[in-house]
Amino acid sequence: MYTLTITLSGGKLPRLTQAEIRGVAKDAALMSAAEVKRNFTRLATASGSRRFWHHAAAKTQVEEQPAGDSFYISVRHRGVRLQWRGGKVLPTGRPSAVTGRPTRSLLIPFEDSPLRLRDCTLAEMHLPEESLHVITSRHGTPILVHTEKLKTKYKLTYLGKLVKSTTHRPHPEVLPPPETMRAAAIAGAQKSLTPLLKQKS
Repeated sequence: MYTLTITLSGGKLPRLTQAEIRGVAKDAALMSAAEVKRNFTRLATASGSRRFWHHAAAKTQVEEQPAGDSFYISVRHRGVRLQWRGGKVLPTGRPSAVTGRPTRSLLIPFEDSPLRLRDCTLAEMHLPEESLHVITSRHGTPILVHTEKLKTKYKLTYLGKLVKSTTHRPHPEVLPPPETMRAAAIAGAQKSLTPLLKQKS
């Protein structure tokens, strides 16, 4: 988090209303948010990601603080904070939206899993509980599969592997460097202030 302070100097300057100051602050935040989106797009290109970072960019927005005098940038895409900060993820133990039983494992979708291809959760796929089964791979890893009965046989769709925890190292590059964000905010504020001051002078 950073704070941008704007000081006007150089002779007699017009007085800005609170609404005008709020507009300048919003334009500064919008320019910073655009830099965050560009960074997500660069990450998508560098990693070959087809969905995750593009979705993160699409869900990046500027929101106003309840007090109405400042703005912040929010990224409302699940998993971005974990990629940024890192950490260990454990099952919540809360009732599963699919089975109703306590959650004791994490589901890690395979690259070709419909969960990853559709960017959705298991609950959002609305699969019947009786069609979900756990099998064991040759290496002893539990795997969740969806079974669908066809005319003469069953079709198996491999959804992902089940693990007890995952550990993620932090990736500071998920967000642009602070100096880049600050420069973008200054550029946004200047772009908003220049015509405003000309209009009032």
